[in-house]
Amino acid sequence: MIFCRTNLKKRVEKLAKTINAPDFYIPTFGYSEQSGLPHIEIIGKTFHYVVCERGSEFSRKSTKDEKELLYWIFQSITFSMAYDLEKKNRKKNEDFRVQLFQIQEDLISIIDKEYALILKDKHEELLKK
Repeated sequence: MIFCRTNLKKRVEKLAKTINAPDFYIPTFGYSEQSGLPHIEIIGKTFHYVVCERGSEFSRKSTKDEKELLYWIFQSITFSMAYDLEKKNRKKNEDFRVQLFQIQEDLISIIDKEYALILKDKHEELLKK
């Protein structure tokens, strides 16, 4: 398991490049821009995925599992990328989520096939509602 912020940051940046993720979707490490962009904190052997804006913390998820942290990071990045693509290519008379979810699953599968399966299950549940 990697507990060095520098190594984790490099790993995230390398994975982000494999999907051509824009830099502005990549979380910061060790500090928050206070813009709603997630940031990563490492305290001891625990990773924290934190979203803050204008001095308020809106969410915090914690794990000791690097793979789970990477899932959270790339779930967010790929959702933003998929939203941008879907919006440019929206199909009339189709639930926009169908295309958005497919694009996101395709993108995250480049990072990890298991992540894509997790997302697919979540997306199927959402579409049933």
